[in-house]
Amino acid sequence: MIFNWMVFILAAAGMIGVGVWSNKKIKSQAAQGGEGFLLGGKQIGAFVGAGTLMATGYSGWGFIGSPGTAYAFGSIEILANFFFAPAIVFGTLFFANFMRKNAEKSGGLTVPEYLASTHRGTDGQKRLVHFFAGLATFIFLSVYMIGQIRAVGLVASQWLDIPEVYASILLITVVAIFTIMGGLLAVALTDTIMCIGMLIASVIVFGVILQDVSLAEMIRTVGQMNSELVNPTTSAPYGNTRFSVYLVFVYALLFTTTLPYMSVRFLSLKEDIKIHKMALYMAPMGIILSLIPFVGMYMFYKDPTLVNPDSAMPVFLNTFLSPAVGGIITLFILFAMLSTISSILQALASSLSYDMYVSLGKKQEVKSDLINRVVVGLTALWGLFLTFVAPQGMLNQIAYIGTGGLISMFVGPIIMRTIVEADLKACFSSMLTGFAVNVILVLGFDVGWVEAPIIAGLAGSVVYLAMGFAANSWKRVPAVE
Repeated sequence: MIFNWMVFILAAAGMIGVGVWSNKKIKSQAAQGGEGFLLGGKQIGAFVGAGTLMATGYSGWGFIGSPGTAYAFGSIEILANFFFAPAIVFGTLFFANFMRKNAEKSGGLTVPEYLASTHRGTDGQKRLVHFFAGLATFIFLSVYMIGQIRAVGLVASQWLDIPEVYASILLITVVAIFTIMGGLLAVALTDTIMCIGMLIASVIVFGVILQDVSLAEMIRTVGQMNSELVNPTTSAPYGNTRFSVYLVFVYALLFTTTLPYMSVRFLSLKEDIKIHKMALYMAPMGIILSLIPFVGMYMFYKDPTLVNPDSAMPVFLNTFLSPAVGGIITLFILFAMLSTISSILQALASSLSYDMYVSLGKKQEVKSDLINRVVVGLTALWGLFLTFVAPQGMLNQIAYIGTGGLISMFVGPIIMRTIVEADLKACFSSMLTGFAVNVILVLGFDVGWVEAPIIAGLAGSVVYLAMGFAANSWKRVPAVE
């Protein structure tokens, strides 16, 4: 246990050091306004861009929630997980440059501001869209952060041998410090470092499983114990039909391009970046990280009596690996999860200190970066509060509820914007439609985790396209003399 604490202290000091260095780097680039803190001075290149996207996309749910879901639902989660890598890559290939160039032309330091600035309309309409998008970001990412903090507390409490509450507080304190110090650049750099660790951990974990049992034997035995885990009749928890799981690809594509803490990376990329080069880095990363859910099925093979499915990975690390190896892998998992929390913290803080502030007609103050940094700390406290008062649930389920709400709102304005240049009325109507339909589906119908936001996002997209084409056609009609 002393070894784990020593490793943790060194790693925490290293992450904070990255924050300090990032702050100096931003200042040396003389980034204007909030661009330095909110967008890392637009200094993110191909490899760091690939690392931060994959680490953020796979971290907490990938190493804790996904094995837990595989333990509870079996092979359907393994199949679903393999759709994430190509979806993130395709999302980056098709939308990264589009969003970066539009943000450069129209302005936008955050995704809510990007939505407001890339649609035509009055100043009042811009403020309305900016505020509403910022408020939605704050609400739904607050829900998403609950799952991330609980995942961190679950792993860290067993690794450091302290209560889960204390583990959560300790880890969030560390992540808040380095995020406050270095903003998005520090987040991206630590993401990349931890992504490398995650890749190493994935290979080691999968290798340990193969040394003990072949995949064929494991699947055969699990099938005898519970046939639904190997040959499911539905895509639960993702949908009610056997083919609903394939919608995970669509969900992950939307996840990459619409969620503010993911797509803000597109706005922060270097001007001369080669997107295809970044995608080439991302593809093998995603394939390797997609091996992790096998831990869940392996743990069911070994012990089908776990009370909490989300404990599958922690129990595996403590039972089937040496203390030193298990400790190092746990460190990578912990800090990879922290990288996602730092991304969420920054997106949450910017929605308060920048999006809603600017949308109310306030001018940016000289020390706006100071405001952003202070709000990061306040947001960390907010996340801890929610974590301890919110009802319990599977970590993957909490994650999908949080991200699904934002996806359903932002699909139309972000993705359909590539088809038609609509105005702010269409943008706002699309967001309202997506939000309303998602709420109805989640609360009123038994709809799968990925189906609700996709259907709601489709409804919002139809509204966006209809209003966009109608407005553009009306503008082209010649005036009657």
